[in-house]
Amino acid sequence: MAEIVAAFAASHAPLIVAAPEAADPGSKERLYAAMGRLRRALEDARATAIVICSNEHFTNFFLDNFPPSCIGIGDSHLGPVEGWLGVPKATVPGHRALGTWLVERAIAAEFDQTFSEELRLDHGIMTVLHFLTPRMQLPIVPIIQNCAVAPMPTLRRCWSFGAFLRRAIEAWPAGERVALVAAGGLSHWVGMPGMGRINAEFDRWFLNLMAEGHAEEALDLSDAEVERAGNGAHEIRSWLTLAGAMGQRPARVLAYEPVPEWATGMGVLAYHLGSDSKSAAAVQALASSPT
Repeated sequence: MAEIVAAFAASHAPLIVAAPEAADPGSKERLYAAMGRLRRALEDARATAIVICSNEHFTNFFLDNFPPSCIGIGDSHLGPVEGWLGVPKATVPGHRALGTWLVERAIAAEFDQTFSEELRLDHGIMTVLHFLTPRMQLPIVPIIQNCAVAPMPTLRRCWSFGAFLRRAIEAWPAGERVALVAAGGLSHWVGMPGMGRINAEFDRWFLNLMAEGHAEEALDLSDAEVERAGNGAHEIRSWLTLAGAMGQRPARVLAYEPVPEWATGMGVLAYHLGSDSKSAAAVQALASSPT
């Protein structure tokens, strides 16, 4: 049976790779160091596949057809679509068998799940993959979520979908070692007055809930309450999908930096999983790293 051997969340602000020098050097160094710790933990966990959840940025869907979520089942995925991102264009291997399994199980669990063999990848996924697996060698199952256009799936629905993902991955007969990743957030305003502003109070409150294993306390936030941290803060849906998969397990916040030059409150977080020697070493490395 498959096993979830790593679980991470990280902000995917494009300027972290498109304009790294724009940020305060200390903030950049701490965030890059935290992403480096995730990469080493991923390697130590010996993951063989990545399931990654992120927002749709009008790359694959528009207002004529905007699904709540879409699972990519292609043999490969091209990205990034942004030529200015600073991440080399690549053909990222897909994992058709795992993606198809998740689609089938989602429909059986009465999620109205869409799927695509031709998803394109933008900064929402490619910035985080650039840090986690710069050679783009691990096969991925991208899950594109609507964290942008009302009506969006509720936060509670995203949590439930995360719980489903865990059950489905662990029920998959293949002996894969799967990393589950959320990419997006935290507070930011996009294409509107206030762009560049950050709500660090909201970010720290939310990260603290994740760290204590109490993310369920955020599930009843209204969209208006989330938007106090910007229209981009709706990307906490991907983080709550991850939290739903982890249940009440506490996480470790590896870094948080409000970076106005990148127009985003930047967070990096990891859950501690695994009991074998390799996984234990990864957990110990994370636990001993400074926040």
